[in-house]
Amino acid sequence: MQRSGASLRRELSLIDAVSVGLGAIIGAGIFVLIGIAAGLAGPAVVLAVLISALSATLTAFSFCELGSALPRAGGVYEYGHELIHPMVGFLMGWMWVSGNIVLGATASQGFGYYLSALAPGVSFRLAAAALVALVTLLNALGTKLSASVNNAFVAVKVGVLVLFSALGLLNLNPGNFNPFAPHGFAPVLQAAALFYFAYIGFPRIAVLAEELRDPERDLPRAILTALWSSAAIYLLVSVAAVGVAGWERLAASRAPLEEVARMLGVGWVVGVGGLVATFSVVLTSVMGQSRVFFAMARNREMPPSLSAVHPRLGTPLYSVLLSGSIMMVLVLTLDISGLAMVTSFLVLLSHVLTNVADLRLYLLGREPPFKAPLRPFHAAAGAVLSAVLAFSVEPRAQAFGCAVLLAGALWYLLYTRLARRGERGGQASVRSAAR
Repeated sequence: MQRSGASLRRELSLIDAVSVGLGAIIGAGIFVLIGIAAGLAGPAVVLAVLISALSATLTAFSFCELGSALPRAGGVYEYGHELIHPMVGFLMGWMWVSGNIVLGATASQGFGYYLSALAPGVSFRLAAAALVALVTLLNALGTKLSASVNNAFVAVKVGVLVLFSALGLLNLNPGNFNPFAPHGFAPVLQAAALFYFAYIGFPRIAVLAEELRDPERDLPRAILTALWSSAAIYLLVSVAAVGVAGWERLAASRAPLEEVARMLGVGWVVGVGGLVATFSVVLTSVMGQSRVFFAMARNREMPPSLSAVHPRLGTPLYSVLLSGSIMMVLVLTLDISGLAMVTSFLVLLSHVLTNVADLRLYLLGREPPFKAPLRPFHAAAGAVLSAVLAFSVEPRAQAFGCAVLLAGALWYLLYTRLARRGERGGQASVRSAAR
């Protein structure tokens, strides 16, 4: 195995990168969250989808600038590490990884529920664990292999959602949109904060920057294409769902899109879509987490074995196995379906700091290959909107997220202190032997 200082193979194309983004973004969130968000906002869930997309776009511009300027594995971790402070960068990576581990484990359990519904008698928890084991194996065997499998699944799930939307729009009842915001505007913001959970996959492209063939050109294109395509699909799906079933029925259902699909006579569509959507989310989740662990280890903030690259497979094997193992423990021991808001809170906080890092890039006079429109105002607006959405989630989710952040700070302070002490001890031994 190649260790610290090793780099990853550049073998991903623009299409692969877009597909990773779509695979990460379009997941179980749209199949479940549309009902919860409709219960908060009513028909204005459509507006919530657009508000969260706007916030995501502003932050995506920052990712595009930073990713083109610093095309390294690790994404938000590397941006904070270089442009703000090493500890801040570590905490950004810690929050991002924590949120994405919960997201991947949630999607795994979602896969188990969909499979057990289609094949009664199958244990949802064992199905979720089998999925985690499979995607961990795929990620270990090669990035290009994982990307190719993801491309096929993304094509299927996008096709399923387009078909669902087309049938829904043809059977739409305009009366279901009146009154548009029955609970006022504040719940629309809360719904937007929740729905941000369905967009948070786009930074997963950034953590793969070191594996793109032309990251300065392809990373910004991939992020924006994946995000805007997903936003268009979400908008169509939300309009179709509200228009066919009405917001009250969506809010009362545990499987809102499945219920709408049954009303349209195509219940199987959501079953198939749910399976492939959750599969690709888990696949790209392990891919993204492992690259952040790899980058942290390369900077001596995690055990050095996590920065080892397999000489034949070209993957950070131990980081992949760590990511899969953590998710396996979660899906086998906990019901984590209620942690969506914790994920949103953690990732939104990391996005606030990502926008701050982009402002630092501007203030330092560094010119990235990709320059966002109205630079640097998008970063300031993105930071504010991300903060507003982060603190719109329920207080319990904020408290849990802060506990995760505290655990990260303790790890950084203790591990880096021990690592420095070990390095000094090793240097002293070398000097003593030289004498």
